[in-house]
Amino acid sequence: MGNEKPKRGVVVAVHLLAWILLGFVLMFYQPLSWGVKLPIAFWVKQLLNFGLLAGLFYINALVMVPSFLLKNRISAFALWILVSVILLLIISKLIDLQLNIWQEMHAVMPRPGPKHRGVIDGFLLMTSSLVLGISTSLAVIQRWQTDAQIRNQAEKQNISTELALLKAQINPHFFFNTLNNIYSLTYTDVPLSRDAILKLSRMMRYLLYETSQDSALLSQEISFMKDYIELMKLRLQQNTEVIFTEPKKEKDYAIAPMLLLPFIENAFKHGVSNMQKSHIVVNLDVEDDVLTLYIVNQIFQDKNGLNVESGGIGLANTQRRLQLLYGPKHSLKIAENKNENSFQVTLKINLL
Repeated sequence: MGNEKPKRGVVVAVHLLAWILLGFVLMFYQPLSWGVKLPIAFWVKQLLNFGLLAGLFYINALVMVPSFLLKNRISAFALWILVSVILLLIISKLIDLQLNIWQEMHAVMPRPGPKHRGVIDGFLLMTSSLVLGISTSLAVIQRWQTDAQIRNQAEKQNISTELALLKAQINPHFFFNTLNNIYSLTYTDVPLSRDAILKLSRMMRYLLYETSQDSALLSQEISFMKDYIELMKLRLQQNTEVIFTEPKKEKDYAIAPMLLLPFIENAFKHGVSNMQKSHIVVNLDVEDDVLTLYIVNQIFQDKNGLNVESGGIGLANTQRRLQLLYGPKHSLKIAENKNENSFQVTLKINLL
């Protein structure tokens, strides 16, 4: 609501300025160029024309454009334009005859004065066409802006819904399995189990409190990813190697929360085998305000060796979030190398 009032004030100011300009042209510019004192009837007629043009402007913008043009009833709208201009010219002509304007004008104007206008008032025709053109353009632009705002609000709502879904679903299986592993560790390695509980509590705190905003600090996202990877390692066999490289902490950035984790989840889902050696590489770097996430993992038939369910919002919806949030400021390349039986993800995001 706070932003609507200033915008409304600007719109009102623009309308007032436009009508003051048109009023000056109708009431003063042309009469002053004649250099004589004009009869009152002339000013009355110009004032009435000004009122007719204003009425035509707002009827067209508020009623006719939404009712006809914006509903693709082009023929009806064209007929309205034609009829309204004709009626305006007829009304103006009747005002001329009623007030005897041109007889009084010739009585005060030096010879040669302005010629009596014919059936069609060319100046009024041009002015009314201009008013209708501006009215139509403003109404259409305003509708486009309104529709764009509605689409943006819907997209933001979709993003918020997807993020809420991600927070709700980030893997219940992951948390339950991690708790089971921690329980087992309490019998074999108490210090390690304490460290795992600390990591799990940090992750849950971040999910519950820090991701409620539209953005989070990159350092927080990295800490969350590191905790996730470390807890996943508790469930890995010795034949699986995980390499994680994080950027140097020279500067912190804001980033949409929970945007990178689905790619890491996917690597663990497909890149771990109970029987074969495997490795997962996660390389995160920031250079010249551009974040680069590079992930490579192998693909196995027993890809669900960790029993990792497809929690979160998945890669398809993550790509959609990236498009909505960053648009041309990001690039994403996903490639599957069947010869090397590997899966690669390269994500770049301009963080400014």
